[in-house]
Amino acid sequence: MLVHIAGLFFGFFALVFVYLASNDDFTKKNAANALNWHLPMSVVAIVVVMVGIWVSEPAGLAMGVSIAIATVCFSLIAGVKAYRGHAWKYPIVPQLL
Repeated sequence: MLVHIAGLFFGFFALVFVYLASNDDFTKKNAANALNWHLPMSVVAIVVVMVGIWVSEPAGLAMGVSIAIATVCFSLIAGVKAYRGHAWKYPIVPQLL
């Protein structure tokens, strides 16, 4: 459960650490699911910053806020599912790990 919340506060660095350091399959699966969300969203955040700088500040701000809201909501959902014993896959993103 905490791996999903750690992704909110520490980004994908904490998730990589948990994924590599964990011996438990359930924890490793949850860390992989969280990484599958946070890695692509980090790339998207970089693109959003570029859009905000070069194209339109309001458009970049709107995209950034929507990504942040989705990340918080999906991380909380995944954390609750993990607490209940289920490994929840984040929607829309590819399975990288």
